[in-house]
Amino acid sequence: MEPLSFQQYILSLDIASLPRVLKVCSGVYFQGSVYEMGGRECCLSTGDLVKITGLRLQKITCEDPETGQATELPLNFTGHFQPSRDKLSYMSLKKLARSRPAGLQDMPFAFASAVDLTVDGQFIPKGQPISLLSVARHEGQELANCTTTGQNGQRSFCLPFSFQGQFCECSGQPSYTLSQVLESGALRGQRLKCSALGRHSLLLCPVYEVQAIMHMRKEVVKIPSTLEVDVEDVTEESQHIHFIKPLMLSEVLGLEGAFPMQAEILEGPENLPIFENDWIPRLQKGQKIQIHGKCCAWRILASSSKGRRGSRHFLLSSTYQGKFRRRPREFPTVFDLTTSLGMGKCLRVVVTKDCESTEEDLPSLSMGDRLEVLHLAKTQVRRQAEHKSIDVLLCSRSSGEGEESEELMLPLHLEGGFVEEVSDSRRYSLPEIVQQLQLPCEVKVATKDSSLANDVLGSFSALRLEARITEPFLVTSLCEAPSVSFQIPPQWLDMALFFTEEPAPPQTPLTDRSKVEELTESFYYHLLKLMPSNEAPPPRPPKRKEFRDKAGTQLPGAKEVTEKPKPLPPLSKSKCIPKESVPPSSKPRNARSRPIVQSSPNEYSLHHTGSQIAPKPTKPFKEARDANASEDSDHDYELIDEDLIKTIDKMQKAVLHY
Repeated sequence: MEPLSFQQYILSLDIASLPRVLKVCSGVYFQGSVYEMGGRECCLSTGDLVKITGLRLQKITCEDPETGQATELPLNFTGHFQPSRDKLSYMSLKKLARSRPAGLQDMPFAFASAVDLTVDGQFIPKGQPISLLSVARHEGQELANCTTTGQNGQRSFCLPFSFQGQFCECSGQPSYTLSQVLESGALRGQRLKCSALGRHSLLLCPVYEVQAIMHMRKEVVKIPSTLEVDVEDVTEESQHIHFIKPLMLSEVLGLEGAFPMQAEILEGPENLPIFENDWIPRLQKGQKIQIHGKCCAWRILASSSKGRRGSRHFLLSSTYQGKFRRRPREFPTVFDLTTSLGMGKCLRVVVTKDCESTEEDLPSLSMGDRLEVLHLAKTQVRRQAEHKSIDVLLCSRSSGEGEESEELMLPLHLEGGFVEEVSDSRRYSLPEIVQQLQLPCEVKVATKDSSLANDVLGSFSALRLEARITEPFLVTSLCEAPSVSFQIPPQWLDMALFFTEEPAPPQTPLTDRSKVEELTESFYYHLLKLMPSNEAPPPRPPKRKEFRDKAGTQLPGAKEVTEKPKPLPPLSKSKCIPKESVPPSSKPRNARSRPIVQSSPNEYSLHHTGSQIAPKPTKPFKEARDANASEDSDHDYELIDEDLIKTIDKMQKAVLHY
């Protein structure tokens, strides 16, 4: 077949013969290496193969071949067309039959030959009507069963359907709608007449959007039929060619009823590895894999306790068969205790270190206190002579057995240490933990999964189960080991592939290697960002008091300085602190911190401004202490941390002893 222009080929194409495979004989290129414009293919290289799957009419014009004048017709044009008398002949019976809109379905019909015919010794003069009754296949050849009536009566005969000659219809002038003309490849190239458009002959010039498939193209390619390329029909020679349609692994999740299937990787994952295993490095270009289907198992995000290598992070499948025991949870602040609310279960904790409340109206906690978390509440506190409403956690406290419990309110910003009291020795599976316990929770592996060759979870003293993950996974295996499966999360580990035409082997029992997957450090923190969080941030502790005099002016001693403060002068026997000036070493609960001053010719107090310590003249200690006895009195000294008080007390006692 000689190459044709793409437009000529489409105009003569029989839509019933689709799909057709074309080879581009001369390509066309646009400046700037533009490969696609407006969703349509605009560049085809010489040698490209294009598989046409459909046509979509975009517009149609009728042209006067004598004057060249063209008029665009609406796509819903209702006029009827008839073949022009000077263009009724066809070169074979096959072309004549297929020129009719109904094709071989519209039989019998009458035609005549423009020349004399002799068939099986029978003479048929030109112009004598011949009826085509049917088409039959005999010994691989299509034959047309015909009859004709002449001077000697009616005669029947057979003509090869591909019989060459000059034939035309003689049963009057049939009329065709616009759609019938466009569906017939022969009529599209003929001169037609339409009474609604005048008496002159017309040529219909439709413009199509050609829908096709090309190698390595993900979507259906759309090519305008007016693209100036030459093509050649190679459908018969291309039966063995497989047009590769690339897909992303994430798109495979949307396929229904297509599993199992075999695929070949076109491009490996672009992102950094997400799992610490031996099968991810093998997912490279050219690797053939077998996709068995979607996985319905959910996952648990878990982290180990810190060791020499730091914390390690895992994804545990719900199919993991090991058993766990609960471990007590740790809570660094009162705000963290509120995460246990709403589960309908009682939470009891033990205070592991003293907690000094920053609110004057709220209590502090001592190490060993036992608390039962009750519920959230609101209360009024006084800050800088103002009353403010804050959220508090209502708890019941007992310091030991036999003591009565007291209810107390703890501010959410109170920092300390709390450990859950756990007396549960039951062994839980992962589904039982999700149903009966609250995540996050602390556990330890009590029974390893016997189906795993090496269950690494049993080597950790504690595991923190953080969250449940329900992202979809695909059960996959390498073609060289189809019975050993692993599970790929396409939303985190996407790659390009295509389905091969090789049939998938019969399904066999699979060995799951993805029950426990260790995460890389970088992906673990990336995963935390992806997980939704509705938790409110913890409340801020109250700001430090700003000391002012009665007039509201900031005191000079409260001014922050940047130069290094002068060290305290050494103490001597002659300049030691009198015993009456030494503050007591113990302090009752909820007592206010006391200032420390040195009774010497050069008196100093430790004034904290951020991380700076600035010298500041003060009153003698006894006077300052008396001033502190009244809550309404003004003072110009700084409150000092209790630990610092104890340290200086020891120093003073050592000096006095000396």
